[in-house]
Amino acid sequence: MFLRTLYLAKGNRVSTWQAPQRLSRTYLVTGASSGIGLAVVKQLCAQGHRVIGTGRRSRTSLPVDYPDIEYHAVDLTEAAAIERFIDDQIDGLDRAILCAGAGFYRTIEEERASEVEHIVSINFTAQIRLAHALYGKLAARHGRLGLVGSVAHKGADAMPVYAATKAALDGFGRALALEWQDRVAVRVLHPGPTRTGMAERAGRPTDWLTKLMLPPQTVADMVVDGLEADRGYRQTLSYGRYLTRLPLRAVR
Repeated sequence: MFLRTLYLAKGNRVSTWQAPQRLSRTYLVTGASSGIGLAVVKQLCAQGHRVIGTGRRSRTSLPVDYPDIEYHAVDLTEAAAIERFIDDQIDGLDRAILCAGAGFYRTIEEERASEVEHIVSINFTAQIRLAHALYGKLAARHGRLGLVGSVAHKGADAMPVYAATKAALDGFGRALALEWQDRVAVRVLHPGPTRTGMAERAGRPTDWLTKLMLPPQTVADMVVDGLEADRGYRQTLSYGRYLTRLPLRAVR
C-alpha cells in the first residue's frame, strides 16, 4: 500500500491519502504448464492475484521454479474430467483465460486422423466444454472469459487444421459475446507468432521468422490487458500492438 503526503499551502497541517490497491481476483488459466499460459500465470502472480492453473503435465514434473499456484493436471479432452475439476476445485471465479492448445505443421494430406481429432478436441471442443462449465461461476461475479486463439484463424499455410480450429474458436467467442452480454464479458485474443517452442514441436523448421517471434511474457502482458479492455470481442496481439506499448526511444 502506498502513502502519499500532501502539504497544504497554508499552515503546518499535513494530510495523507492512500492510493487504492489493485483489486485481487481469482483467475483460472489453462495450458498453464508452458508457453503463453505459463507466462500469463507469472504475470498474474506478480500482480498478486489468486491463480488456479491446469496443464497436461503432473505437478511433480514441473520445473522447480514453477510459480506457487493451485496447479492441477487435467485432461481437457475428457468432458468428465473438466466438470469434476471445476466442481471440486473452483469455489469462486472472476476471470478465466483459456490458453491450452496444440497443432502440427503439416499439409492436410500429411495429417493423420488421430492427430486431427486431437487438435480439434484440445483447440475447440474443450473450449466449448470449459465455457459451458464455467458460465455459472463467472456470471455470479460478472466475470470475464478470455479465449486465446491465433492470427492463424485467418488461414495458415501448412497448418490447415490448426487454423480451422482457431477460426471456429473466433466464431464461438463472437456468439458467446452476444449471448452473455451484461453477464460475462468475452474476449477472443489472437496472438501473433510467439516464441513458445510450439512451432518447433509442431514440426516447423527454424528460420528467420522464428527469430522475429514475440517473447511469451510480452504476449502474456497483452493477453491480461486485452481481457480487461473494451475494444470489442476480438483483439489481435502482434507487433503493431506491441510497438505502441514501447517508449518512443525504444522503437527508433
